Amino acid sequence: MPDLSRSQFCDLTRLAPDALKSLSRREQLPFSIDQKASGRGYTFFETFLTIVSQEFYEGHGVNVTRAAEIAAALPEALAPKWSRIVETARDKADGTGQKIEEIMCGRYSPAGLHQPRPIVGTDIEIDQELAASELPAIRSIRSSASRSLALLITRSHRLGIEIPEEFWSTPFSFRQRPNSIERSMENMKKLIENGEHLKDEGE
Repeated sequence: MPDLSRSQFCDLTRLAPDALKSLSRREQLPFSIDQKASGRGYTFFETFLTIVSQEFYEGHGVNVTRAAEIAAALPEALAPKWSRIVETARDKADGTGQKIEEIMCGRYSPAGLHQPRPIVGTDIEIDQELAASELPAIRSIRSSASRSLALLITRSHRLGIEIPEEFWSTPFSFRQRPNSIERSMENMKKLIENGEHLKDEGE
């Protein structure tokens, strides 16, 4: 499954090895590292998700954990638009100066007690989707998926790292990051099953 060594992944994401180790330990990567199940290394799509995450916390002021959560929730929404993302990213990487309608990605929070939802499309498409939603969006954030992929393409070329053919089409190859909300609910369920909520705090 892995396409890249740790060193190559760090070069492409511009992360120092210690920084990568810290992000992994704090679960601040947009994918899960499971060496027992899939061995060492990283896939190109995991690298792309990491760059997307970086764009959110470096370019939009989102905290690192939240940025990883946003990027981790995107794959299913990215898939139908992937060919357009690839096309626009290649155009940006070519640097022709031609105006490109970039494909954006991010998430929005519907009004009420609802989990945030991923969004992918051009700015116009996203605005139309939010306007047509039954639940109004109380906040949203988006970044350019086209730009993130263009960065990966140009860095790969500069470093002489070949991008495998299967990367350009779906399904994506990556290790899914556990949903933090679902994980919190599961942990709470286990505590209740173990009777932790009934124990005297003074014990």
